[in-house]
Amino acid sequence: MGMPGRPGDHRWSQQHLSHYVEGELRPFTRRRLERHARNCVDCARGIRAMRALVHALQGLDGLAGTRAPTTIFDRARLAGAGGPSASSPA
Repeated sequence: MGMPGRPGDHRWSQQHLSHYVEGELRPFTRRRLERHARNCVDCARGIRAMRALVHALQGLDGLAGTRAPTTIFDRARLAGAGGPSASSPA
């Protein structure tokens, strides 16, 4: 049985979780992901985990209030998608 919503919403949502948490989605796409996450345990859990990670990184001693470099999530997305490893030079 498929998830309600557009075909491919789950895959799309998984690919945009970090964009969502970082506030980088436009209102329409933000609502699309929120609508999907209300009915998808995996995506709702992914949002919570991503927020916890960002919160933990911001609370490290000596780094409080420091944002992660803009490329860190991009490199993590690439590594997760089978692209170049996060340790490869950009």
